[in-house]
Amino acid sequence: MKKMSLILLAALALVGCALSPQEVDVTPRIAVEKPIKPLQGTVSVTVYDERLSRSLGHRGGVYSNTNAITTNDRLTLAIRSAVELGLREMGLTVTESEDVSQFQVYLDDLEYKVPEGSYITQVDLKAKVRVRVVKGDQRFEGVYSSEISERVPKAPSDEKNEELIDKVLSDVLSRALADPRLRGFLKQA
Repeated sequence: MKKMSLILLAALALVGCALSPQEVDVTPRIAVEKPIKPLQGTVSVTVYDERLSRSLGHRGGVYSNTNAITTNDRLTLAIRSAVELGLREMGLTVTESEDVSQFQVYLDDLEYKVPEGSYITQVDLKAKVRVRVVKGDQRFEGVYSSEISERVPKAPSDEKNEELIDKVLSDVLSRALADPRLRGFLKQA
């Protein structure tokens, strides 16, 4: 009887470590330091998802091969909305015209990793974007990255995963808009 209880307890523990696949809905928020003198001008924002897959990685646990964490189809729209808001806070006007400076954001990498094994103790996230601004024959290009590691007492919930992914995306986009070289180019464009 005691042996049967131990087997049942072990089986329940394994089931508790099984995680479902997750499709995240991100809403990054950019922290913009408003310039002393607001920027002037008009830009159009376009976002490109250059990743080879919508998958960020796996949530880990016992069945790590079956619990992919992916982004939904609204990812580029969410990034675009955040960037447009950030540019407006800097003083720029945002439009969809092709006759103005083109502010292009390329999402090159977005990763979610947990340690190998059945017990999740940490989540590592990484994001990388390129920003290209084109105004006539003038061009600016910058590359920005962010890495976040967070210790966790147990496998993160769906809500916690979205919060962590929002955090790494918000950080990398905030770094881009805080770049003095980018701001200097936008002043001239």
